[in-house]
Amino acid sequence: MKKIIVSFLFILGLSLGCKSQIKKTSSIDSLSYYVKLINKSSNAENLLNAFHYLQKKQIRDEKNASKLTQIYNLIYLSRSQYKLGFLSDSEQTAIKALQLADGVKPTPILQVYQNTLYNHLGKLYREMGIYKSALYFYEKALEETGLAEKVIIFNNVGNIYKDLNKDSLAISYYKKAIELSSLKGYQENLARSQDNLGHILINSQPSKAFSYLQRALQLRRKLQDKEGIFTSYLHLSEYYTSIKQNLQAKQYLEKAKQIANEFNNLKYKEAALYKILKLSGSKEAETYLKIRDSLESIQNSINNKYLSLQYQINKVEKEADKLEIEKAKEEQKTIIYRAIGIIILLIAAAIYFFQKMKHRREKEAQVFLIESRIAKQVHDEVANDIYQFLVKLENNSQVNEQILNELEDIYHHSRDISHQYKAFPENENFGQLLKEMFLNYQTPILRIITKNTSTIDWTKVPALKKNTIYRVTQELMTNMKKHSQANLVLWDFNKKGKKIIITYTDNGKGTKLKKKNGLLNTESRIKAMKGNITFESNVNQGFKAKIII
Repeated sequence: MKKIIVSFLFILGLSLGCKSQIKKTSSIDSLSYYVKLINKSSNAENLLNAFHYLQKKQIRDEKNASKLTQIYNLIYLSRSQYKLGFLSDSEQTAIKALQLADGVKPTPILQVYQNTLYNHLGKLYREMGIYKSALYFYEKALEETGLAEKVIIFNNVGNIYKDLNKDSLAISYYKKAIELSSLKGYQENLARSQDNLGHILINSQPSKAFSYLQRALQLRRKLQDKEGIFTSYLHLSEYYTSIKQNLQAKQYLEKAKQIANEFNNLKYKEAALYKILKLSGSKEAETYLKIRDSLESIQNSINNKYLSLQYQINKVEKEADKLEIEKAKEEQKTIIYRAIGIIILLIAAAIYFFQKMKHRREKEAQVFLIESRIAKQVHDEVANDIYQFLVKLENNSQVNEQILNELEDIYHHSRDISHQYKAFPENENFGQLLKEMFLNYQTPILRIITKNTSTIDWTKVPALKKNTIYRVTQELMTNMKKHSQANLVLWDFNKKGKKIIITYTDNGKGTKLKKKNGLLNTESRIKAMKGNITFESNVNQGFKAKIII
């Protein structure tokens, strides 16, 4: 993150010294670069960089850019969230873009943007298992779209019918996509359509399936489409498994895993390893895969299913809603007038509590500054002195190697302390900072799911409260990493009135609760902000914490 910020500031400094035309060209070049990353890359770090760029651009554009520009930004913000796995966030961003489009005069470019969003929402809802909504948006996209886009949508609709086990309908859509792609020379879409058709025919018509799968693989190799080649390898492994040729199936899975390693893509690696485990046939692998599938199904079902319905209401219903809102406002005014008298009586008490709270916040701010200063001193003075001393000892052949190893451990521990308590950048999107911090703990074995961080307006949350939330959640993640042996962690964020409610759950080994240093630290931090934190855990039943702040 620090490198990204430094690079951004460096580019900004250069742009301030150039003419306005050069600034405009540079901005367009950067936008093209990050849009290409979102379209082509599956690397989480690249996608996060692109997301940050577009998020900052959207904040600027909301003040002075056209609505079409903002819609374009939101399209690619939604795509980046989708590829990062934040499906609910992606849904909300896409719906926001469609709502913004409602207030724009119809033009050909607006129609393209709307069709793009319809197709994206169709794909997103399919991923979430909400097939009715997915088909609704695909049908909307097919109403007015170009031939190239139709090929993509035919494939996507076929995939939905395949998920619903309506193979005949799926096959008809794949064939439509193949016919149109062949006619117009859409090579990448032709390969995708052939691969999809071959995959669905594996069990019913294996010889035809193999022919389509091979043609798709050859075309993708010609196009150097590595993501497509990865999919072809997985599907060919399924074909060989179906005809009981497990050796060839495993060879294709190893090829798929090799591509995943080249991309350094955990999602691809997981897909390849999943099928390798499935192919092994062991009872332990079968049990693990069933549990994994159940957890994935639960995650996909925990989504907001009502945003698309809100968008689909017609103009009459919207006008009715406006009238109801006006009526509610009038009622609220009456309540407010009646409350004025009570508020006047409470002013004296409010001033007292305000002063008390101010004192508490000043004390917490002082603690925060002391922590940051100590962290800087640990890094700049203690850690660096230890490192210099370590270098001197390494050049001394008479020093015991065990002493060097222990001294190096002390050096790394001091740097860890510095990083844990350094100040986080307050001008960044706090919800995104939390997600990035959680991603730092994620491994191929440990899966971390976050819910509803984007539903909280973090800009209205005081800096000290955000700092406390950040430190406490970080402490809980570190505690989990050290002790729990969990492979699944769930963070759930909600807001009730002025209170933020955060629930942490893992499926680790659990423990009989004894509040040691880590848990005591979290408790003291939350209480300093007049909040509350509770813990629940038993042996072999995981660990749960609930924070109200």
